Amino acid sequence: MRTIINLITTQTDLTEQQAWWLLEYVTNKNRSQLQFSCEKLTEQQQADLEKYIHQLSYEHKPLAYILGWVPFLDLELNVSPPTLIPRPETEFWVFHLIEELKNKSPKNLTILDIGTGSGCIALSLAQAFPQAQIYAIDIAQTALDLAQENAQRNNITNVTFLPSNLFANLPKNLQFDLIVSNPPYIDPAVSLEKNVLNWEDHGALFAPNKGLHIIEHIIAQTPAYLKKNNELDYQLVMEIDASQAAPIHELTAKYTCSNVIIKQDQFDRDRTAYIKF
Repeated sequence: MRTIINLITTQTDLTEQQAWWLLEYVTNKNRSQLQFSCEKLTEQQQADLEKYIHQLSYEHKPLAYILGWVPFLDLELNVSPPTLIPRPETEFWVFHLIEELKNKSPKNLTILDIGTGSGCIALSLAQAFPQAQIYAIDIAQTALDLAQENAQRNNITNVTFLPSNLFANLPKNLQFDLIVSNPPYIDPAVSLEKNVLNWEDHGALFAPNKGLHIIEHIIAQTPAYLKKNNELDYQLVMEIDASQAAPIHELTAKYTCSNVIIKQDQFDRDRTAYIKF
């Protein structure tokens, strides 16, 4: 099997760990079984492997879309094109947000996740805080369907999924302790790799005004949907591009936010805006 792993990593951009995942998928065996097996791939397994290597190398299909799932914190999430694949940077800040919230010992939080996609943020918060009520919204019905599948896959019941363009279709008088979002924030002028550009939803990636259009709408509208909750230091947490720290400070000053902190990801890049109104 080592020869096959070397072949996969040579012909693709996969790491050795990812190559093992692909081989496990093709053979329906785990790594331990494969490492101690003397069996060769069947003709069908060999054909499948060649097909997936071609998809990875020439069609630039992301491995996650081939496997059909990704891990995210303590969740296993179904993924399918064009809904965005959850990123390690998102996983990093969601983990730290959960730890911060646990230190506050919040009770019965009501949380809104804007642009839920696969549901990774909403479902992680729901799993960490089973007494919380989470609302997850997205403009794309395909994303909402996938997120609902992921709620069922992970036995999570305290999330309500709603189709909505930002706040437009939320029930009247519904207010939240915390609003979180991984909005479209990429400048359309930025060139992305083909495995992103060719496969993932452009509407969930790009935003006008150098990636700030949706972010500004969220900042401007959020105060009307917040409870006056003094227990939380921040009531809006958004993922941002590494280049947007200064524009975020300008926007929050425009909308009279009382406190803003930009936090870095595991790669020391500005990644998350924590905002208090």
